[in-house]
Amino acid sequence: MSDPPRPPVRVPRPLARPLDVYRAQTVVAAVSGGADSVALLVALHTIGARVVVAHLDHALRPESPADAAWVAALAADLGVPAVRERVEVAAVAARRGWNVEDAARRIRYDLLGRVARAHGARIILTAHTRRDHAETVLIQLLRGEAVLTGIPARRGPVRRPWLDVGRADLEAFLHANGQTWREDASNADPAYSRAWLRTQVMPVLTARYPGLEVALARLAHFQTQDDAALTAGAMALSPHAPRERVPLAVLRRRVRQDLRAAGLDVHAGHLDTLVAALHAGHTTHLTLPGGRDVTVTGGDLHLKPLDFAPPAFDRPDGWTLRTPASGDRIGLPGGTRLVSDVLTDRKVPRADRRRVPVLVDRSGQVQWIGLHPPVWAGGARETADQRADPLHTAMGEALVLAHEAAAGHEVPVGAVVLGPEGTVIGRGRNRSREHGDMTRHAELDALREAAVTLGTPYLTSCTLVVTLEPCPMCVGAALEARIGRVVYGAANPKAGALGGVTDVLAHHWGVRPTVVAGVRAREATRLLRETFAALRGQKAGAAGQEPVPEEGASR
Repeated sequence: MSDPPRPPVRVPRPLARPLDVYRAQTVVAAVSGGADSVALLVALHTIGARVVVAHLDHALRPESPADAAWVAALAADLGVPAVRERVEVAAVAARRGWNVEDAARRIRYDLLGRVARAHGARIILTAHTRRDHAETVLIQLLRGEAVLTGIPARRGPVRRPWLDVGRADLEAFLHANGQTWREDASNADPAYSRAWLRTQVMPVLTARYPGLEVALARLAHFQTQDDAALTAGAMALSPHAPRERVPLAVLRRRVRQDLRAAGLDVHAGHLDTLVAALHAGHTTHLTLPGGRDVTVTGGDLHLKPLDFAPPAFDRPDGWTLRTPASGDRIGLPGGTRLVSDVLTDRKVPRADRRRVPVLVDRSGQVQWIGLHPPVWAGGARETADQRADPLHTAMGEALVLAHEAAAGHEVPVGAVVLGPEGTVIGRGRNRSREHGDMTRHAELDALREAAVTLGTPYLTSCTLVVTLEPCPMCVGAALEARIGRVVYGAANPKAGALGGVTDVLAHHWGVRPTVVAGVRAREATRLLRETFAALRGQKAGAAGQEPVPEEGASR
């Protein structure tokens, strides 16, 4: 007498709902033979997905060949294709220097990717459950990881639809349909961290906190949302934004993303060291795993050698181009200094200092150091072609205009616009008090004149040069004009919109100009301080009081 027919399989809605999107799709299912993956295979087959089974025999247990054969038989019984592969995982781990668990994961996902490509499947499904999710959160906590996100619900083509499903629900589904599965003895071996957590730690914690698994999964959900929001903010940081003003949580994610993009591995301690140095403005040199050297200096993270351009001007007779030599000195307005000290002050990474171009005269005295902006010896600029540093020259014109503004009792800010050929096509200085109009800023007047000169409101190939970091209104006008570059001298922490009080360019406006900061900053800052000190001194004198110290510039 033949066995009675098996009743049709019914997938409960809590299990079927996350799988509905895969109906009639070709998907690869990772099937080990355990309850979780067997339940996933049966449920996918039942709802009408076109399933391809992928099974990796890790060759770590004597019974693993039997598990592989069992999975193949189940796939044949269901009428679905199956790909199985045997790899000596322990041998691969020893050869590559990986631990066995990491090696198994890498090899397994490599197989899943190859099976998906071979069968034209765009989705790979794994049967991780809420229990796995909660265990991973605890493992991340014990390892000291910064973000407790657990197992990601998706990564590339991999989807994990059952991260909110309890293990008991899967076993109940299998029992109700008379479906057996294989038990992996290593899942109870406390030599493995996850098995130790599962068998010895979680039961103790759950006895006191019955909702622990759900609570840990919820924590991972919230942490994933927070991490996504903070990472988005980190990736929106413009290159010129001062890192010391960025919240540490955002800065940490930016550094992590930059390191990943450079293909660099980093431990949590390395990440904390780099972030702390960026935030404090300190200089730090680190060697990361794999031997790669990185440097934090001057508020920047340097992951690759700096680029130094040779002088873009004709060298005066007798000047020689080379790299710094021990004992090189340069004559500056404050006295003669060692070039090595100048490079240290300018925060040049230690590994790059031997590559910096310098120009020396016949006597061996350094006249020019090829940094950004360059450093000139006293009087050397007049000897060389003035076209050598057009931004310095343009800022000089802006400073003349700023002095004119100061003479008119305005905030001393001047601006010029350089056209596509590098010539000045627009000029402006602050005239707010003169016109009784607080919108009469130097930048706006310079942009207006440049637009008239070119006969177009769009200044895409132009450069705005201004003595003080522009305010939000002026940056907005520059963006509307589609300015190609903004160059400023003094920082404006009180009202600046390029990293001062805010960073307008952190948002997407359809155009993002290049920003160059600090050109002739000392001269611009000195003019601001002297002007405000004089104004306050006049007020104090009128009131019979001592002068009030300057606290910052605003317009």
